Amino acid sequence: MLVRKMLMARALATACVMVILSSSSVIFNLAHAGEIQGFLQALANNKNGIKLSGWACEQGNESSITVNLYAGESREDATLIQSREANNGSEPAVDKRCQTDGDHRFTFEISEAEVFANPGAKLFVEAQSPSQRAFLNSKSQAVLPVPPETKVTGFIDGIVETNGAYFVMGWACQTNVDSPVNLRLWTQSLGGDEVTISEQEPTNVIAEGGVGRACNSPEGRHRFRTKIPEQTIIDYPGRPLSITAHAVYGEQSANLVKVRPINLPTSLPKVKPQDQAPNVIVIFTDDQGYADLSVQDAIDDVYTPNIDALANNGVRFTNGYVTAPQCSPSRAAMLTGQYQQRFKMDENQHIPMTTEVETIASKFQSVDYATGMLGKWHLEIQNNSVEWGQENFPEMSPFRVSNVPLDRQLDFFPHRRGFDEMFAGYTNVFLRNTTKKAQRIEPEYYVDNTFRVDLVNEMSLSFIDKYWRKPFFLYLSPYAPHVPLEATQKYLDRFDDDMPKRRRYALAMMAAIDDGVGELVKKLENYNILDNTIIVFLSDNGAPLGDDMTDAPIAKRGEAWNGSRNDPFTGEKGMLTEGALRVPFIMQWPNRIPAGMVIDTPVSALDVGYTALKEANVTRLDNLDGLDLMPLIEGDSSEFDERPLFWRFYFQRAVRKGNWKYMQAGIAREYLFDMQQSQPERVNLINSYPDIANELRDEYWRWANEMPRPEPLVEIPKPFADRVDLYLPPATP
Repeated sequence: MLVRKMLMARALATACVMVILSSSSVIFNLAHAGEIQGFLQALANNKNGIKLSGWACEQGNESSITVNLYAGESREDATLIQSREANNGSEPAVDKRCQTDGDHRFTFEISEAEVFANPGAKLFVEAQSPSQRAFLNSKSQAVLPVPPETKVTGFIDGIVETNGAYFVMGWACQTNVDSPVNLRLWTQSLGGDEVTISEQEPTNVIAEGGVGRACNSPEGRHRFRTKIPEQTIIDYPGRPLSITAHAVYGEQSANLVKVRPINLPTSLPKVKPQDQAPNVIVIFTDDQGYADLSVQDAIDDVYTPNIDALANNGVRFTNGYVTAPQCSPSRAAMLTGQYQQRFKMDENQHIPMTTEVETIASKFQSVDYATGMLGKWHLEIQNNSVEWGQENFPEMSPFRVSNVPLDRQLDFFPHRRGFDEMFAGYTNVFLRNTTKKAQRIEPEYYVDNTFRVDLVNEMSLSFIDKYWRKPFFLYLSPYAPHVPLEATQKYLDRFDDDMPKRRRYALAMMAAIDDGVGELVKKLENYNILDNTIIVFLSDNGAPLGDDMTDAPIAKRGEAWNGSRNDPFTGEKGMLTEGALRVPFIMQWPNRIPAGMVIDTPVSALDVGYTALKEANVTRLDNLDGLDLMPLIEGDSSEFDERPLFWRFYFQRAVRKGNWKYMQAGIAREYLFDMQQSQPERVNLINSYPDIANELRDEYWRWANEMPRPEPLVEIPKPFADRVDLYLPPATP
């Protein structure tokens, strides 16, 4: 506060004159700078949280300026609670006022903690450029709500033994607050001293209706199932167990109620059978380039500690591939365990995925697994399903998915393709048959404006809460870092704003994915099932770069670059280069995979389903194209060393076998690359090793001729040909 007053005094001392221009802003007008302009919208206070949005700029300066949020009775005694850049896009009316086409919008997301710390306070927003400051006005004064009376309460249900561990179960909350409360588990020694078992353990399970009503917070995570450490049972067998809940806001605490005294077990739990089928979680990100895990050690601005931990506790495949450089065909192959070309789904335009092919989810169901799909599906009928429309609704012109009967549309969604639980969507509209509390409902379209990555993260925890007692397969597919780029300030604040905006947003979205991975792993640990859970992490294809990674405004959806990177590899999404096909690829299974492994042998997304299904004792695997990764992990690479991997996409074709990759783009452009090089697609060796090229070319065509969709051998069109020439060395004449 003192610093702000000193700056204001300095501004007055230099003959700055405060002028009220209009109801939109108050400015300090310096002769050498354009005026600060800006305006505040009304405070939004709904189920998606409390937000204060607006715009601010310095006229004629397209650079974003800082906006500061204060709370208090007046401007003079207000306290700074947040700062950020006004860089969230713009629109023509704002650009006209600012006399630039920069990014000028901003949104403050006000947390429950800030509301409890400043109940009923007025909100003020100050815009700040290097040369001047201005308080922004609005048509009405924004005021924080006054939180209702609150108290800490809860109940201990008892202790259960499951999955080879003891859990204490119950609920606790701070009434009228959605956020979890923290629990301290403690006992008493024989001498009567308090002994802490664990503390800062949050309630982390969505509660049923009765608890929600008691807490006056129906959406909060008020239940807990907390594992009791084995060492505690050894040291304090049979001693009384107590739990103290601590308020999220304020200093309140309370010992939880229990119907009768609860004592620690007197003996260790039974050992969990080692032959129980493993749980399987596949995390499939969207347009995330090879570089964008910090464990890849490619670029130093990315930070993904929880995903890195999967690699450090499992295996990282440095030559991990997907089957297509585009979303839908890549996802179709991973989810069926077959090359997508076998069922004519070479490109996005060939959706929907035919119902004649079985998903790995259906195979899991056949051995009594619970199955769930959360996030991006992209295998349903869409408006670009023109080929399917011509075959099934030839009278419909132009083809529109909205004109297809709803029940026919639903045939292609997850709940009819082997998944018990479905929450399928992109940004804020989802087709679901399960609620946030994991309650089964009839399929419905559902709108939720929660940040899309956080939403599927939350749904994944609810799925585990529901199915932790039996084997499950969870396909977790966050729609990120795919465009449109968006992120909450919580994640943006982790990265410097002195970087390309699109890069910062991509990193923020990947940070959200990483947080979700951390929460998921902790949930598995809490239920004592982490050691028997296979977790696979990979991306559906490499990042789109738009040739030059133009840092267009975030709101400009036409720009190709999504902020992700493919370093050190060549090319981008849509090509058959390494930058498009080689992706982050990690597998963790503490029960079977040694920690810290790195494997350079080429593997495929096709191998994910094959491996998991084999470990789940599914026997119908003869129609799958993948291999079992476990022998490779155990040291036997014989099946993989000479296995060819095939690709074809948009008049391009490629095959990798061992250390060689043959590629053809159209007709005239042919390449042979030595994949042992760190940047393998820099030198075209086709003239040096024609016999190897001929062998791989022949092998490719033997495979391609097995596919039901004929492959046209035509030249690639411009401007795509220019993109190929931009990234790749000269092709053979």
